[in-house]
Amino acid sequence: MEEAPTSSSNLAFSIGIDVGKTALELALRSGEETVAKTTVANDSDGHEQLLCWLQEQGAGPEKTGVCMEASGDFEKAIAQRLYEEDYRVSVVNPRRIKGYASSQLQRTKTDAADAALIARFGQREDPRPWEPASAAKSRLKELTRARQALQKEKTRTQNRLDEAEDEAVRRAHRGLLDEIERQLEDLEEEIEEHVEEDPKLKDRCSLLDTIPGIGLQTAAIVVSELGSPEQFESARQAAAYAGLVPSHHQSGTSVRGNPRMSKVGNGRLRRAMYFPAMSALQCNAAVKAFGERLKERGKENMVVIGAAMRKLLHICYGVLKSGRAFDASLHPTT
Repeated sequence: MEEAPTSSSNLAFSIGIDVGKTALELALRSGEETVAKTTVANDSDGHEQLLCWLQEQGAGPEKTGVCMEASGDFEKAIAQRLYEEDYRVSVVNPRRIKGYASSQLQRTKTDAADAALIARFGQREDPRPWEPASAAKSRLKELTRARQALQKEKTRTQNRLDEAEDEAVRRAHRGLLDEIERQLEDLEEEIEEHVEEDPKLKDRCSLLDTIPGIGLQTAAIVVSELGSPEQFESARQAAAYAGLVPSHHQSGTSVRGNPRMSKVGNGRLRRAMYFPAMSALQCNAAVKAFGERLKERGKENMVVIGAAMRKLLHICYGVLKSGRAFDASLHPTT
């Protein structure tokens, strides 16, 4: 019989790590108290210092759960290092920590206070254990991010070309655009070959490719950036991870701003939904009907596109979570 994974609530210690680009703020909790705090550098030397500190506190991997926020990839190296040392590591969506802080009425906002809050969250909420991405998935993420960076550079170069008046400058920009196009084609071919060679990536991308509006290149971004759908409890959580949930602005009875996209989350995943959503508003019956209902209610064009992006990511999440191809009958148009 397979042994059940250790619950963080059964462990003697919970360590919260507030992750910064250059520093890690640490808070170690035992029972109902924070028993130790320290700060180390967010580099290889600091990571070794953290491990030594944990051992000094008697917080070995068999009795300690580690919790940290996802922090723009600054958390990846320390999460990997602790995972290699057999610690139970959880990497949590920052929105969950923010919501927990509100529920605890926490008003103090410092790195040390955040670390203590994260330790308490890990102890009481028992977040899902984190596992590093496979080598194939890590390479796919690197490839898709390089492609997105080139697309951004292509847009910048096109804008410079449109603004230039001198023919020599225009010729230089046209030459650079041609080179970027060639590199984009090479990367897209590399992504296709990489997906084809890995059975798990191929299966997931193929599932997403059944959704009208989603092509292989977008599917590759969703698979690499969204990660396992099991880490989210709902499609709304997945949308929140991408920063696609609406953010409401209200103060008393006098200030009522229009809801807007939160944009707090994975920007690469969010940007990847933009053009597919515009396509889906034309070719995906469920998204198209959804958009038309919003337009009938007087919603502005950008609001409709944002809602379509969210709807499309919901569909992607559902397809990946179920492991079944897109079924239009599950998305009524009325």
